[in-house]
Amino acid sequence: MSMKIVNVLVLLMSFNIANAMDGVFDRSAEVDKYVAQLNSTATQEELIPIARAIHISGIGDERLAKAIAGRLLRDLPNLEKQYGAWMVRALAATGDPLAKDTLAQVGKATRVPRIKTECEEQLIVIDWQRRKNEVMASRRNYKEGDDMRVAQLLNLLQSDDFSLKDNATYRMNWDKTLDARLMAEIATQTAAFVDKGVVTGNKEELGVMGSYAKMLGYSHDQQYAELLKRVINSNVHTSVKKSAVKALDNLKS
Repeated sequence: MSMKIVNVLVLLMSFNIANAMDGVFDRSAEVDKYVAQLNSTATQEELIPIARAIHISGIGDERLAKAIAGRLLRDLPNLEKQYGAWMVRALAATGDPLAKDTLAQVGKATRVPRIKTECEEQLIVIDWQRRKNEVMASRRNYKEGDDMRVAQLLNLLQSDDFSLKDNATYRMNWDKTLDARLMAEIATQTAAFVDKGVVTGNKEELGVMGSYAKMLGYSHDQQYAELLKRVINSNVHTSVKKSAVKALDNLKS
């Protein structure tokens, strides 16, 4: 083999290694764990917290989707309300195409109104879940030793999709995740929004900015007081100003 070919192979190997490190998170161990639990003799009640964990995990994996679908269909004749609803959410959260047929089948067969409604609602968001998972999967905001969850949420905050930004603030609020990097990103985007000096009618953007103001208030970090005052004294939409006023009160308390 010539040295030229060897050098090319070395470059390709280096490129692949770099992609593996800087590309996407390796979630295979988590998938293995979840698949084993779904294929076990665990009861429906015991699987509820597993389904919840999958729902917020951001994992888009075909093998995981098949395991959830298989267990859901296996239990279909006797689905309990809470279990069925969370399993439906978990399956939709994978964003896998097979979720559509499975949820349609479950929704048609189940006699539990809560599960039937959940199937109808989750069928609509499967494609959105896939996009969310793809954004969360990137390692671009991750350095070795970091909290993977923080990097994932930062990916969502930096997305151009307001629905993904909104989802990030929802999860931050629900999980009480007020990491400094996340708060700094929210503060930066809030300041940029004010600096634009444009009164926008974009409801999605206004909703996100209102959520950003709330998160700044929840932080109880006094460094954000001046920023919230800037929001209040700017020409932004009234709804955002109201959120900033409440946030400033929270900050002071």
